[in-house]
Amino acid sequence: MDMSWVKIITIFQFFKSTILLNCTVCLLPLLFGGTEFFNSCFLSIGFFCSLLFKEINRKNEYLFYYNNQISKSVLFLISWMMTFVLLVLLNLVYHFIRKI
Repeated sequence: MDMSWVKIITIFQFFKSTILLNCTVCLLPLLFGGTEFFNSCFLSIGFFCSLLFKEINRKNEYLFYYNNQISKSVLFLISWMMTFVLLVLLNLVYHFIRKI
């Protein structure tokens, strides 16, 4: 799998466009269920809601990714992995701040 810098930046742009909706969806679980519930929702419900939103409202954007030779499955998989890394970093920061 040959990933050029242009492809990586393009996938990162897609990932950034899903984060805001993901965090918005997971705000209620954070307030009422705590961090553990937020973690599970951030990786599952929030991520899939943001993908569903993009699928319904911005369906034509996938043509741009397809023209850059990035399939939907690769786009979704790498975005989910980036979401996982972001969640790990957020948890590290949260636990570091709690110890202070």
